[in-house]
Amino acid sequence: MIKKVWAKFEDMDLICVCDEHHRKCTDDTRCKEYVVKFMEIDREKQLEDAVAHMEKESNSLRRDIKSFQSKVSRSIKKFKI
Repeated sequence: MIKKVWAKFEDMDLICVCDEHHRKCTDDTRCKEYVVKFMEIDREKQLEDAVAHMEKESNSLRRDIKSFQSKVSRSIKKFKI
């Protein structure tokens, strides 16, 4: 959702946000007009994505470890002969 708002900042801190039609501040409070985009955050989906990413990375790590073990085993066999 894209919306026009009035906002006041102090350094990087947001002090006040007013709706376009319902301004809480007076005109002399250094509020400036902004256009903002609001995006809903679905925390459940982020958790599911994080779990899937962890599973993928752990499987990749497991394959890499097995590959390394195989290489080490082959090297040890070469030195025994």
